Amino acid sequence: MQLPSELLHPLAGLRLLARGDARGLSSFDISDDGVIRSFRAALFCLPAFLVYAILRRIEFLQILPDLGRPHLVFIFQVLVIEASTWCFTIIFLTLAGFVLGLRPLIRPLIVMLNWASVPFVYAVGVVLYPVLMLLDDRSTLQWMAATLLLLAVFIGALVLTWRILHTVIGGPKWRRTTFLLLTVVPPLWMIRTLEHAMGLTVAHG
Repeated sequence: MQLPSELLHPLAGLRLLARGDARGLSSFDISDDGVIRSFRAALFCLPAFLVYAILRRIEFLQILPDLGRPHLVFIFQVLVIEASTWCFTIIFLTLAGFVLGLRPLIRPLIVMLNWASVPFVYAVGVVLYPVLMLLDDRSTLQWMAATLLLLAVFIGALVLTWRILHTVIGGPKWRRTTFLLLTVVPPLWMIRTLEHAMGLTVAHG
């Protein structure tokens, strides 16, 4: 299926940046309209979010009946969590930019994050998560395969992100490391707290 140019152009820019080519920055519109328009990436992600939310519901019901909560309520809660994750990441990215003296790069980094979220969301929600569900509670060999797959995706995403940050931010490694930690760790902690508060997680018996 042919991707729309609105999505294809920034993804091509990300590919250049991951290769160390700063010309990829020209693929991103960092005007006021461009920053606002980049949030349209959420619309591209919506089908993947819905698939992921439904799969989360199926997995949850395999562990706990959850008879008092309608399916649509659970799915809506998962979508709220995903939207919150996106918002928290943008907020902490902005804060990290100010703290580390990267204010001129905040706009392009927000635009990049928004468009880069599209392939990431589909890779995790539509490809990786269903595979992990199929391998869950299977043999030790299948469990190891699932663990290795998850690790490979995590390392791959981390390496690509690091390479893009190396091209865009440059400077000493500590600055890129701190930026990455400030952008990723606090939102993850906050989201896990929200998930527990909303009853979206349950320990496997």
